[in-house]
Amino acid sequence: MDVRWAIQTFEQSVWHITPIAQVAVIATLVLRKIIWEFKIFAVYLIVDILRSMIVWWLGGSTSTEAYRTAWVATEPVYLVLQVLVVVEFYRLLYRAYPGIQAFARALLIVAVAVALAVTFGTLHLDIGRVVWKMPDLQRLFVAKRLVSSLMGFLMFTTMVFFPRAPSARNILWHGWLLTVLFIAAAGGFFGINYGVASQWAGALFMTVQLGCFVLWSLVFRSPYVKAPLPSLEAAARTERWNQDFMLLARWLVHRRTPS
Repeated sequence: MDVRWAIQTFEQSVWHITPIAQVAVIATLVLRKIIWEFKIFAVYLIVDILRSMIVWWLGGSTSTEAYRTAWVATEPVYLVLQVLVVVEFYRLLYRAYPGIQAFARALLIVAVAVALAVTFGTLHLDIGRVVWKMPDLQRLFVAKRLVSSLMGFLMFTTMVFFPRAPSARNILWHGWLLTVLFIAAAGGFFGINYGVASQWAGALFMTVQLGCFVLWSLVFRSPYVKAPLPSLEAAARTERWNQDFMLLARWLVHRRTPS
């Protein structure tokens, strides 16, 4: 059996199944009456489903000019929606942790620094190997790699260091799934830019993406869970985290300030 044909067939199969999983996520949001809390995420899913239907109708292959034109025309909107999904997540996360804004702001500064360092520190590894056969398409591959890396590592740093709390269990689930989705996308486009066969990179990313949507459809709940008031020990621990991260944020700012 031709391995390339098998990978391409698998990739196409996953691509056709993914919108079904996305519809299941939207149905979960509607049935559990939380679609207005995750409205930007819902719009993101709807746009992705509609775009998949359009490019299927146009041939479903990057080898066709109609497909490339549609993909290039719609991708900027898709990238903006990805950023807005992350903004929505942070808004919900802050609301799930009353009184933690100082800690959250400090952590966000650290997370942005990590995301910028990882993304631009590794950019030369794949961008330098790009063979510009289709410049319009490949420039967007680079843009997707940048946006996905920034969003992915921003989310990853936040999720690793943000304190766990029963009241925020569901929004933290959402955050981890977004983290996996963005980092998988960054890895997929890194592989394509680097020169790994696009079928392999695409198949891997789309499989991870499908898994995320399946989990979303199963675990999505209201981002807010009623929980008892925190103990004095937990409140003191949170205050220590606030102070530690504020010190770290000031240190990072001073390091970046020219003398």
